[in-house]
Amino acid sequence: METNKTDLQSYGINPKKGRRYENITYVLALVYNRLQTRVERYLFSYGLSAVQFNLLMLAAYQNNGKGLNQVELSKRLIASASNITKLVEKSVRAGLLTRQTNPQSRRENIICITPKGQKLIDTAWPGYDRLVKSLTEKIPAPRRPQIEQILRDWFVLLQEEK
Repeated sequence: METNKTDLQSYGINPKKGRRYENITYVLALVYNRLQTRVERYLFSYGLSAVQFNLLMLAAYQNNGKGLNQVELSKRLIASASNITKLVEKSVRAGLLTRQTNPQSRRENIICITPKGQKLIDTAWPGYDRLVKSLTEKIPAPRRPQIEQILRDWFVLLQEEK
């Protein structure tokens, strides 16, 4: 995508250095940071962080609403296992999630959303959806499918390297 503001040298990005791999990862990090800031600002009015909102969404809609164990949650969120533990604990105390021992594996906890948590995400969702749509609409429409596919393919390749 070409823009009128292609000079990103103030961010340390200089295409003339010939280090495109570095530019790609750094620009992606900058974009993620900008998106995250906007999302966090929106969710703050609901008392949520982006990670907590995503945690509630996973508990509500993954695994047919039957909840997920904490290991699966940490795989699907951009957070460490210890941060997930703290976030789950905070959300349980707030009445947004429940933590139940898995009857098939007593060493595993299943995290489920509560009616209070469901109501919160249902309330926050319409504005969140509008925000994310408006942010992605900054990408020219004809390029969105290509960018989506490139990022999906990259993610799958990175997952395979585990």
